[in-house]
Order: sequence, then C-alpha cells, then structure tokens
Amino acid sequence: MDNLKKLVPYWFFVFTIGFGWFILSPVIPELMAHLSASLSEIVLVLSVYGYTMAIIGLVAGVLSAKFTVKSSIYLAMAFSIAGLFIRIFATDYSEFLILSIIAASAYPFSLAPVGSIAESMDKKRSATITGLSIGFLFLGMSAGALLGPYIYLAFSLAGIMAFPAALTVIASIWLFVYLPQYPEKYRGKSLRGAFKPGMVKNWYIGLSMASISILFGDIAATALGFHFTGVFLLKLSGVMGGVEFMGSALGALILPFLFERYHLIRSGTVLAGLVSFIFAIVLLYTLVYTDIASIITASFFIFGFFGNAFWVMALNSIINYVDDPARAGFATSMYSVATNIGVAIIPVVLSADFVSITKSIYGIIPAVVIVLIAFAISPTILAGRRKSSVETAQEA
Repeated sequence: MDNLKKLVPYWFFVFTIGFGWFILSPVIPELMAHLSASLSEIVLVLSVYGYTMAIIGLVAGVLSAKFTVKSSIYLAMAFSIAGLFIRIFATDYSEFLILSIIAASAYPFSLAPVGSIAESMDKKRSATITGLSIGFLFLGMSAGALLGPYIYLAFSLAGIMAFPAALTVIASIWLFVYLPQYPEKYRGKSLRGAFKPGMVKNWYIGLSMASISILFGDIAATALGFHFTGVFLLKLSGVMGGVEFMGSALGALILPFLFERYHLIRSGTVLAGLVSFIFAIVLLYTLVYTDIASIITASFFIFGFFGNAFWVMALNSIINYVDDPARAGFATSMYSVATNIGVAIIPVVLSADFVSITKSIYGIIPAVVIVLIAFAISPTILAGRRKSSVETAQEA
C-alpha cells in the first residue's frame, strides 16, 4: 500500500499530460487564426503525442531498463514543462509545432515503461497499477476536452495554453519530491527475452482499440453534421469527445482493478472485448444514421469504458511474457509503439470515408471488422505469468 501511495504524484503528473493534450481541440478555429495555419496543420499538432510514442517509446523503454524508471520520468517532467511553458509565447506555426513536439515527448517517457513501474512497485497489483496509470491519462484528456471551452472563454487563447503549463509544473514539483523513493535496481539489465511472438496478439488488440477510439473522435463532428447544425453541433461534438474520454478513464480505473481483485483476468478481458465489439457497431450506426443524441452519447461512453479497459488488460497481459521489471518496461514500450503506429494510420485512412452518409458504409465495415478480430483473439492472450525455468526447476 505504501508503494501505491508513492504513485499518486506520478498519476497526477500523467493526468496533466492528458489534460494538456486535448484542451486545444475545442479552439481549433482560434488556433488556425492565431497561427495562420490550416486545419490539417493544427490537427497535426494534436496528433504529435501519438507520433512521439511511436518514435520515442522504445527509447523510453530501453532507458528505464538500462538505468531506472526514474531517469525516464525525469526526462518526461523536463520535456513537459519546457514545451508547454515556452509554447505560450509562440508566434508562428513552426515554433508552436516544435514546442508541441517537445511537450508531447513527455508522453512516451512517462508511460511507455509503465510495465516496469507496475512490476517494481507491486507485481501482485500490476493490472490495477497499469489501469490507474492509463486511467488518469484519459481522465486528464476528458477534463481538458470538457473544460477547454470554458477556460478559453474566461482567459482567452493564452490562458488555455497557460493553464496546463501551470498544472504540469505543480505536478512535477510534487513528483520530484517522491521520485527518489522509487526503485533503483532490477534483477537484470539484459533485454534478451523481452520480446515473445505471442505479444503480437496483444499488439493487435492495442492498436485496434486505440485506433478505432481515435477514429470515433475524428469523425464525430463530421458525422454529427449529417443531422445537427450550428452552436448545438459545436457543443455536442465537444461533449462526445469528453464523454468518450471520461468513459475510457473510468473503464481503465475500475475494471482492471475488479478483474484482478476477483480473479477474472481472462473472462474480464473477453467480456471487455465483447462489449467493445457490440458498441462499436451501435456507436457507428447511431452516429451516422440517427439523430438521437442521448443514445449516441451513451454509446460513446460505453465504448470508451469497455474499450479502454480491454486495451489496458491487453497491455497488462504483456507483463506475463517476461519475468523481470526491466524487461517488462521494454515489453510495454513495444506495445505502446505498436498501438500508436496503428493510431497514426488507421483513423487517417478510414475517416476519409465519413464525408457523407452514403460513403460511410465503406468506413463502418472495416472498423467493425478490426474490432471483431480483436475480440476473437482476446481469449488467447496470457492471463497469468509464465513460470521461469528457475521456478519450474525449483518446483521439480
């Protein structure tokens, strides 16, 4: 329990990363005007978090394995503070993009080696720790998306950029105090054995669930525009994004803990995959073909709730393939990289089909198939730790 208390500052820091990620999404038109940038250029800014994980994730995993988890987190704090604070004063798009990339680098350095954090702090509660770590990230994303418009109305564009910068400084100071108490050493420093072929199934679940979740956020405003207009459309689009992230946060915070507490790791993972598949269909249908805002909103929440829990359980399952915290961090880094490669490709390809109701079916079918395959392979991922050769010999 003491180790879990030490993680509270880390979870708050992760929350600030999520908060600073999507707080700008409600003010895209204002950013376009301020930076004299196109819509695609601003969307690129909002996407750099995924790209940094795909590019830097393995570096963070190696760093945490060869040195300590702390070294990776120290870099995350430095990048987040520098990028977010200096970005407030950016006057053109190039500066804004570069500083956003610096700030976004905090994401892989803080979360890619989450397996090492979970294993070194309390391996018996690894699913709970992993779920809380991812849950607080999404809770921050939800809070940023929901509160962004109100912060902008109260403090203008400069205020909406300064707010997450101030939060990350507070979080970094708090984490800095506790970080020296985090574990220093692991049983081994070699990364040999960190990859197992079976992990590829987990990677697929991770990239499919994350990609389809981002796809829903990307197409929300366009698809809602088939049935709604004006200010109501603007507010509803913001609500949908916030609700999905809130569902994702609560799903990651609650379900892995319950599955682990009641020894339902395998059945819980399959259940999360099944509900994700069902509500992917429900959400796509209601979003594109109906104007029932209440059902669309509920579908966003439920898909986020079970979909992100499914993602977390697949991530935590990765730890079962290795027997050392150092390798666990590198293994979860590989999972995060695979996930974000999917995020960089799948939503971009499929979202182009949601420009009209008639064309949407060409995006709906592959999206449903992607989630169906993830559900189909969910019973095959590891639900418990494999015994090492040493453990097997000892039992014999």
